[in-house]
Amino acid sequence: MNRESLQGHQEWVLATAVGLVMTGASLVAPILPLYALEFGVSYTAAGALITGFALARLSFDMIGGVAGDRFGARRVTMSGALLIAVAGVTAALAPSYWVLLLSRFIEGVGSALFTTAAFQFLVQITERSRLGRATALFQTGMLVGFAIGPFAGGYLAQLGDFRTPFWAYAAFGVLVAVISRLLITDVPSSGRTIGEVFRAAGSLLRKREIRVLALVAFALFVMRSGARITLFPLYGNKVIGLDPASIGTILSVSAVANLFVVNFVGRMVDRVGRKPVAVWGLVASAFATAAYGAFGTFTSLMIVSAVFGVASGVASIPPPTMVGDLAPEGLEGSAVGLYKMAGDLGFVVGPLMVGAIADAGAFTTGFVVSGAILLVAAGAMLTIGETGRKLGKASS
Repeated sequence: MNRESLQGHQEWVLATAVGLVMTGASLVAPILPLYALEFGVSYTAAGALITGFALARLSFDMIGGVAGDRFGARRVTMSGALLIAVAGVTAALAPSYWVLLLSRFIEGVGSALFTTAAFQFLVQITERSRLGRATALFQTGMLVGFAIGPFAGGYLAQLGDFRTPFWAYAAFGVLVAVISRLLITDVPSSGRTIGEVFRAAGSLLRKREIRVLALVAFALFVMRSGARITLFPLYGNKVIGLDPASIGTILSVSAVANLFVVNFVGRMVDRVGRKPVAVWGLVASAFATAAYGAFGTFTSLMIVSAVFGVASGVASIPPPTMVGDLAPEGLEGSAVGLYKMAGDLGFVVGPLMVGAIADAGAFTTGFVVSGAILLVAAGAMLTIGETGRKLGKASS
């Protein structure tokens, strides 16, 4: 197998592995709060299961990147997948709410280690001339997993009980660990000590481009977790009067639109450059996000959601690709970890920010503020240079 064929093979292996992990994570999404309520806890305690997972990811993104640089990406992907399996079993056997909460923290750690090291490996094996397309394929795996998981998880819970999806999630974790061991090519580690890697990783923050991309990651995740996942369902139900099925349908439209454009965007990123695609995607996402609060019918919100899905798909591919371009050899994991940590900070902050705005009754303002943060990120993107080589015509 020549280098190009091996590279393409590894890209598909990674996309499959990350798709399985995201399918597993999405399996438990529809039943997690209901499972928590079986232990007799409050709605706030049920919500803490989401927060615990997010805080674990935020805490271990950078650690996962440093570990990948020190010990090699394959070892860390295996470790992350096995932790996910342990978390699934722990949740399935949980005798109390507190054990369930612990399982969510373990899952967050495993998720941080796996996803950081998996993208680190992608950056290490992929030629920069096709990194946009490789990133798009990687995100396609994630999107397919997010789409399949909730449906499958609901049916598994109906066929068994609320613990059944967690057993399936654990099985997926074991399967991905096996895939990581057998099908992912080992890339030698940097050879640095942990201390040396941490010191070198700290130097990444002195790069303006890395700081700007961290801001972009923060803005994108505020948009996703805040405006789309948290604020829109509240706005749709409390202000417009939509039922849960209608809200779910509108959100699904954006997910499908996103899925359909990401691979085209990957080609564009390799063909015309990372920066122009990123700027236009961020600007379009800003206006699409703000537009949610300007419309009040099911049909109009379906259209807005489709536009949002396309715009966010355009915005989502260039930033991680640019991180890959900028990552020094031997510090790919640390660069990815910094980017992911900024994104997960947005994931935590977004719902709290828009929730506070919604408590004040200013739903439309929440969408506008989320859009404004994206515009700030787009403006910051204009201050840095192009990181990729324009190809004119991307090879297939």
